[in-house]
Amino acid sequence: MAEALPRSGDAPDPRPHDPVGRFLYGWSMLSAIGGSLTLFGICAVSVYSVAGRWMFDEPVLGDVELVQMGCALAVAAFLPWAQMNNAHVIVDFFTHAASPRVRRVLDRIAAVLLMVLSFVISWRSFAGAWEAHQTGETTMLLGWPLWWSYITLGPGFFLLGLTAAYTAWCGVLHPEAGSQE
Repeated sequence: MAEALPRSGDAPDPRPHDPVGRFLYGWSMLSAIGGSLTLFGICAVSVYSVAGRWMFDEPVLGDVELVQMGCALAVAAFLPWAQMNNAHVIVDFFTHAASPRVRRVLDRIAAVLLMVLSFVISWRSFAGAWEAHQTGETTMLLGWPLWWSYITLGPGFFLLGLTAAYTAWCGVLHPEAGSQE
């Protein structure tokens, strides 16, 4: 017999209840909404470009550049939301048989590693933007300053670092919460 799906009233509220958690949760949600709007815009540009190429032999100039920059921005915007909702893809082939305590410890270690790497990527994105600005690099077709694409990644990865730090800290304060059971 199939298990019944839980009703909306049965699931615990995933939102944090402390002020820092609520702030990061809200900021992550806004970031994900912005990433979604960016992705919809990129899809519209792609459809318009393909239709223009097919019907009028006139694609959107620089459509590939726009898609690359927009997709990078969208991914950086979505990651904090996934972290706050414990929704990253987890490959538990080796840890499936481990105890919940071991999995919780591994989840906290992963959150700390994610925090460190996110802050490094954020820092390097801002440093890369500064360098691209100083050298005057531009995109090939549109001629847009390349630092624009670098600087848009920094805030998303900085927020990801903050959310990873928060989830790791919550795991220390409440070790029974948040593991992938």
